Amino acid sequence: MGHLFDLGSRKLHASRPNAPKVSAALKLHVRAARRQDIEAIVRVSKSSLDPAEEVGFGATGDSPFADVRRLTAAWEEPNRVRGEEVLVAELDGHVVGCVTVEERGRELELININVPMDLQGRGIGTALVRFVEGRARREGKAAVTLGTSRNAAGVAWKSLPWWRHLGYRITHEEENEWTRRIGPGAREIRMRKDLL
Repeated sequence: MGHLFDLGSRKLHASRPNAPKVSAALKLHVRAARRQDIEAIVRVSKSSLDPAEEVGFGATGDSPFADVRRLTAAWEEPNRVRGEEVLVAELDGHVVGCVTVEERGRELELININVPMDLQGRGIGTALVRFVEGRARREGKAAVTLGTSRNAAGVAWKSLPWWRHLGYRITHEEENEWTRRIGPGAREIRMRKDLL
């Protein structure tokens, strides 16, 4: 089961070969990922940021989403990797975004979200987040939660203003296993959007 999102009458210009060429109303379809999406998911993941900008924020090098063989080996049917459910955004038959979520009792944790850099700013990420929120509401969850990072210099990851714009609030900051892998002084900024 998936959902369609209307991205409006925007023109989609992408520099990738085989990218969707759409200039009318854009219809984005969000659905559960399938094993045959693995190559596209890795492509989306690898093209979602400039590796240099992530230094000190979260790159740990152990993500299976950066390598087709590792993602294939980690894949559990129907659409799970390391206990996280994998969802994709599809436009004109092409995977243009990916999000992973994990059940956490009364909350749904949004673990990771990726949209290729050349497609960012066109509503794809927002549609993925809205899909996750809608699902959480239908399942009676109290909130969607997530974490982003702050580097050792105290600078927050670039997505923080976007999350706030989408209605997420900071609940606290913490050091944890993930931030210790990033490096000394890194912190996770925990965020939450109440749904009830």
